[in-house]
Amino acid sequence: MKKNSYIVICGAVLFLIFLSVGTLLKEDVSFSPNENRYLQEKPEFSGENILSGRFAEQAEKYLSDQIIGREGWVAGKSMTEAALGIFDMNGVYLCKDGRVVERFTEETFDWSQYKRNLQQISQLKEICDQEQIPLDLLMVPTAAYVYKDALPVHALTFDEDKAFAQAETIVQKSLIDLRKVLIDENKYPTFFKTDHHWTGYGAFLAYQAYMERLGADVSQMSYEDTEPAALSDEFKGTLYSKVLLSTLGMDTIMTPSMALEANYKVSIEGKEYDSLYFNDYLKEKDKYAVYFGGNYDRVDVDTESENGEKLLIIKDSFANSFVPYLLDDFHKITMVDTRFYRDDISALAKEYDRVLILYSVSNLAEERLNLTQALLK
Repeated sequence: MKKNSYIVICGAVLFLIFLSVGTLLKEDVSFSPNENRYLQEKPEFSGENILSGRFAEQAEKYLSDQIIGREGWVAGKSMTEAALGIFDMNGVYLCKDGRVVERFTEETFDWSQYKRNLQQISQLKEICDQEQIPLDLLMVPTAAYVYKDALPVHALTFDEDKAFAQAETIVQKSLIDLRKVLIDENKYPTFFKTDHHWTGYGAFLAYQAYMERLGADVSQMSYEDTEPAALSDEFKGTLYSKVLLSTLGMDTIMTPSMALEANYKVSIEGKEYDSLYFNDYLKEKDKYAVYFGGNYDRVDVDTESENGEKLLIIKDSFANSFVPYLLDDFHKITMVDTRFYRDDISALAKEYDRVLILYSVSNLAEERLNLTQALLK
């Protein structure tokens, strides 16, 4: 064997030893701000864990999460794949317009869970109808659908038109369809380029669609009329964290100036605040949490609006940037997140004048709604 071959083999062995020893000796990281998730901790070495297979499973995930220089490896892998023309990586697509969007396919979209959630919404609607409380479903399409012309060639998706048709069949006239609104109105981006949420402009278009459903004349109202203000122009969202490509630009988080200047009271977990903006998060990786500081079981916003109606929003995180546009239109706005709320939502709904369910179509296929009975605490 030639001397150069020995050098290559020895170098590879030393490199693997460095990775293994370095990973085991370095201090574990419990949370990744860049990925906005908790990382796998060292698995417990026990007979039960070994026999059940949990130890091997957790050990593999531990080594993946805690490997030394992990973010550098992710970025290097992404740069290499992008240079080779691979645009499907780590659950996202790299699009032609310099954005990344989440990948949802027929295999990953849970049609059964989606239908069950729509049936839950339909059952809650029947309860609200009995109380003469209007209920609407504001369903957000995926960014992959809105920007489908920018997707890489042969990108796999799911039949999103079928999903909306199914929603229209089950909840009927309660559905507010945002597909055409978010696609046709392209004056500004409607979704962030590095995150799965909609932009301030996308939230404004949804606000217009909702107010039109309520009978308000907002057709002449423009986005500029809200005097949009930038909260941060250095936002790199959760999708950026999946690829860590330095070639991706930063997003700007916008919100209406009226919401920054209005007087209102926000109640979260027994504490009261005079703003729905938590500016400390603008210094963190998850800058979208500037809205309300994240997601909670229940958030109450009492405004000084002369409109006496009370609105209950059953929501995912898309609602957080949507609510600022509603402050002049309702006397009280309550947001409920079914992932954390454990009381009976159908009973709560009877205390309000209107109910709005604001969910992305993808989350309706991933999460389990429980709208017609209380969950055990």
